[in-house]
Amino acid sequence: MSDTHSHEEDISADTYATLMRHQFNLKSLEDRLQKMETTTATMKEKWPRR
Repeated sequence: MSDTHSHEEDISADTYATLMRHQFNLKSLEDRLQKMETTTATMKEKWPRR
């Protein structure tokens, strides 16, 4: 998400803070999902199905 917006209207500081908090939370979730994906791939390599 860009720090600039394409509309001429301004958003309140509270709205901007909320958007930034949600962006941070989404990034944290993305990092956690990536770690889970990596762990799953490692497990599949170590313990292949027979």
